[in-house]
Amino acid sequence: MDHTEAIPLACTKLLHEKARQKLTFAQIAEHISHDEVWTAALFYGRASPSLKDIQMLAHLLNLSAETLEEDFRMSGPPQREVNVPGMSDPIVHPFQEAIALYAPAIRSVVTEKLGDGAVSAPNMKLRIEKNTTSKGSNEIKLILESKYILYQSW
Repeated sequence: MDHTEAIPLACTKLLHEKARQKLTFAQIAEHISHDEVWTAALFYGRASPSLKDIQMLAHLLNLSAETLEEDFRMSGPPQREVNVPGMSDPIVHPFQEAIALYAPAIRSVVTEKLGDGAVSAPNMKLRIEKNTTSKGSNEIKLILESKYILYQSW
């Protein structure tokens, strides 16, 4: 799903009120006690809100909690199907799927923080770190760093 695809009615209402009230995803996320990328994903139909999330969003954005809850219920489960052609490698595929799934959220949060621009792939650095949890399981952290270039008017 990109910005041109249809999103659920509830999400359209959330995005409209976010823009009207000039709020950032970080501000909204803080209000509902979630991460800003998860919050942006919710606004693009890629995450499921709890009843408490709906109530807090309705209050913040001056929407009817009952109507918003019904709109989310009527839209069905979040759109999470992502087709990443030609890649089934069990290490690489989850990263491609995550980027595709959260693409609208990532784009919106980056644009809010840095303005309208583009990430420079030729200048990108990538690091992989291993984390061991307190329970002894292994996790990885993938860190991408790159220049951000603003689009210019002329």
